[in-house]
Amino acid sequence: MYDWTGEADAERFVRTYADGILRLCLARGLSRQDAQDICQELFLKLLTARSTFHDAEHEKAWVLRAAGNACKNLLRAAHHSRRAPLEEAQTVAAPASGPRAEVRDEVEKLPPRYRDTVRLYYLAGYSADEVACILHISPAAVRKRLDRARDMLKTGLEGAFV
Repeated sequence: MYDWTGEADAERFVRTYADGILRLCLARGLSRQDAQDICQELFLKLLTARSTFHDAEHEKAWVLRAAGNACKNLLRAAHHSRRAPLEEAQTVAAPASGPRAEVRDEVEKLPPRYRDTVRLYYLAGYSADEVACILHISPAAVRKRLDRARDMLKTGLEGAFV
């Protein structure tokens, strides 16, 4: 059994989960600061709730699911959609061009369910099973979404690289 009780657990949490939580949050489109906040919130939840897990896999599944839910909650918040750093308001960057930008633009055009799956699988580097756990769907559904997303991207990018 895994039980969260002290300083050694804090170090283990950072070593084991911090990078994965940050990658998940960044893949979902959150800023680095928001990702770090979510990481801290999850750690505090583990310490204050005194959660007990059956094994390491149960603990990992809980952390990834909680991180995914925290990302969703933050993205749904009204203040998140209306805020931007002041530095970004002062300068507007020229749009990137080239093959990578075209692919990125096509990925952004995908419906949210496919876009999130593609980001988590390809950009964040999670396996199909891990993506399934994060999105609360089956691994077969993840593979199907990836197939459909690739088909949509292929259709959207036809002629772009001719």
